[in-house]
Amino acid sequence: MYHLNENIEMNVNWEEKIKIDTKWVGRQLIDHFEQKQTKLTVRGFTPKVAGTNFSCDALIDELGYFLKDYVHSERSKKNKLKTLKSQYGEKSAQERIETALYQEAQSFFGKKDPSTDGKYGELLLFALTESILKSKMIAHKIEGLSNAKDQVKGGDGIFLGRYEVEKGKFEPAIFIGESKIMQGFSDSIDDALESLDRFHKPETKTEFNSMEFIVANKTLFVDDDDQDYDQIYNLLTPNTDAFKSQIIVHPVLVMYNTKVIESLEKKAKNRNHLEKLLQEYMQSQEKIISEKIISKLKTFPQIQKVYIDFFCFPFNNINYFRNGMYFNIHKIPYSK
Repeated sequence: MYHLNENIEMNVNWEEKIKIDTKWVGRQLIDHFEQKQTKLTVRGFTPKVAGTNFSCDALIDELGYFLKDYVHSERSKKNKLKTLKSQYGEKSAQERIETALYQEAQSFFGKKDPSTDGKYGELLLFALTESILKSKMIAHKIEGLSNAKDQVKGGDGIFLGRYEVEKGKFEPAIFIGESKIMQGFSDSIDDALESLDRFHKPETKTEFNSMEFIVANKTLFVDDDDQDYDQIYNLLTPNTDAFKSQIIVHPVLVMYNTKVIESLEKKAKNRNHLEKLLQEYMQSQEKIISEKIISKLKTFPQIQKVYIDFFCFPFNNINYFRNGMYFNIHKIPYSK
């Protein structure tokens, strides 16, 4: 039984609003460590291996099933069904709705060069945040923004929920995500922290925060007839008591390359051996990864005032993930 800040009325059941199958984490990922500091949590994961190969194929396949719920709000699903009914009648509309929603999700991702498309990381971050942090995504960064410049600067998803600040103690929270898929670990951390700093440094804090929450209010992933709609709207409205009651949490996905994994693949005798080697490697990295993040945070004093939750994913080749996601969504390999 957890305890919630009793000063603010907060009775929204966020887990009930999550649509994806949160058990995917246990099916697809190995959870190597979770290290907690005062306002910093660092988690280390790898995909489950296939034989003596470090493979993300099953992870990619699983994420493909989340496209519909990542792209479409409940309102947009209902509107699409309504459109289909008016075009084809009740029976055909029900038969075609899943295909129609998936096709629109494909269009949402677009046929962009996967080496530069950040949406695949955002999709994984969405699945991690809803499944592990048990918070509900209520807006994308990109819907409703006025121009391309703002799209680049916006957070990678806005979520609402409760966050564990101490063992068994939860606080109402607004989560603003950030995902980085880059060649090196150090660069990915630098880039993530620089992006997050835009929300907090004095020169830009008001501009970016007001934009994010205006966008969220206009593009809520919660339907108008949801019993908690008014309360959720207030949680996204700056200067209300409900809004001010929330702590800020930044879930951050960093996916990066390391040559070590390929050497472990070459040493491994079978699946269990490779997983054991990966476990030993990740345990050896736990303190190094955490200390590196703590060291880099020292140059970002404003970020130290809020909560950060890192999901760290070392890879043998991040392009396998990028190109695999492109193929899974579009059913053809990317061609320049």
